[in-house]
Amino acid sequence: MDAVRAQHAIGSPLLVASGISKRYGANVALAATDFSVATGEAVAVLGENGAGKSTLAKILTGAIRADGGTVAMAGRRVALGSPRDALQRGIALIPQELAYVPQLTVAENIMLNRLPGRHGLTSRRAVEAAAAALMERLGLWVEPTVPMVRLGVSDQQIVEIVKALGRDSRLLILDEPTAALTEDEAQHLYGILDAQRAQGIGIVVVSHHLEQIMRFVDRVDVFRDGARVLSVAPSNTNPAALIAHMLGSRPEPAGAARAVSAAGRPILQVSHWSAPGRPGLTDVDVRVCRGEVVGVYGIRGSGAALLAEGLGGRRRDVRGTVGIDGRTRAVMTSPRAAIRAGISYVPADRKRDGLVLSQSIRSSAAMLVLRRIARWGVLRAEAENAVARSYAGRFRLRHASLGQPVGQLSGGNQQKVLLTSRLAADPRVLVAHEPTRGVDVGARREIHDALRAVSDAGTAVLVITSDVEEVVDVSDRVLVIRNGRIVAELVGAAITQDNAVHHAAAEEQT
Repeated sequence: MDAVRAQHAIGSPLLVASGISKRYGANVALAATDFSVATGEAVAVLGENGAGKSTLAKILTGAIRADGGTVAMAGRRVALGSPRDALQRGIALIPQELAYVPQLTVAENIMLNRLPGRHGLTSRRAVEAAAAALMERLGLWVEPTVPMVRLGVSDQQIVEIVKALGRDSRLLILDEPTAALTEDEAQHLYGILDAQRAQGIGIVVVSHHLEQIMRFVDRVDVFRDGARVLSVAPSNTNPAALIAHMLGSRPEPAGAARAVSAAGRPILQVSHWSAPGRPGLTDVDVRVCRGEVVGVYGIRGSGAALLAEGLGGRRRDVRGTVGIDGRTRAVMTSPRAAIRAGISYVPADRKRDGLVLSQSIRSSAAMLVLRRIARWGVLRAEAENAVARSYAGRFRLRHASLGQPVGQLSGGNQQKVLLTSRLAADPRVLVAHEPTRGVDVGARREIHDALRAVSDAGTAVLVITSDVEEVVDVSDRVLVIRNGRIVAELVGAAITQDNAVHHAAAEEQT
């Protein structure tokens, strides 16, 4: 991604937090911490889950109250007792977990609580026109009349960003704003945010996409164990050093090559897949052999998501064949058929398609193997516990108990439970669609390690992702998809971000 940081003058202090802290019993969520943002300044906040960065963001946006310390906006001390207090003082949050009304349209969600009209009256046409005008001004577009529930996660993210940018805010706090976006969309978003900075808006970005944010921000603050441990300009550091501060130790270089023996026999063979529409698929072939992790990389609209959903049995419009361990069949047309064929599918949206947040960890982990662990139709609690325990240790799952609801876990730990439920089925093929979307650096490494271990144990692992850093880091072989076609295969030293992005974004030759 090209550099997006422009040369803007950083002005006077906008937000100044002094000595803010938060405890939950004996647990120190945030030690006495100072934090500031000036007008026109962009600051990145980094750290693993539990490092204190989310607690800081929640305090600054009024979601939780600090136990100590003060917050001032433009030199005036403010009390942030609720999100409404923060909004009234010009502080807006774009959360990682999107907050929208599924059955309302894009326009209705964007204009929610500020409907256009007079004397309390409005119309659908006026709402759609106001939302369209806002999106055109920002350069982000999603069809205003479409219900939110019908959108993919990336378009839902764009709508939430438009909603926040449309308010008269002086400070924007964005929690993983590009987790659901492709490289091009992320660059476009940061360009929009850069334009806001030129108007004197302060920006705080909580993100794990190190290379993206280092091209945009003026300062990087790293949190670990509830304390800020580093504050540095991007020009004076690098991703490896930042990760070392986040983890408290010097990590191995990202993307370090693992020892890979010659690939074994093919386990998964996707042949001549085609699907109508845009995006569609045209004569797509994918092969995954024993002992390798294959990555499929494509930007939004490339057909990558369609390929993933087809392997998960979620598409009825895909034509072609699927071979598993030498047995060829037609494309599965239901999730149950995919599971019976030996495919476990990890969906991109864990909350919408993968987990029941009110369920316990143990129930979620065993959801796909209930028949195997039940006896005479009665679920055996100890067998259910054994499934969850075996993976909780492997994934270093941070939890209070196996009876804890999944919804109480952090995003990274929810993703680990989702993977557990799919791996518990002992699949021949694991299809992981955006497997580390919205998780921190530590969880990302653990999930990648788990995918490699699964491959080494004999399962075919196919990672389908729009995250170029991820596909380069985890894959033994990379297939690049563009406009519904596989346009490149990268192996060995050719597996680089530059090569992947170049092939994914290249224009068709005429």
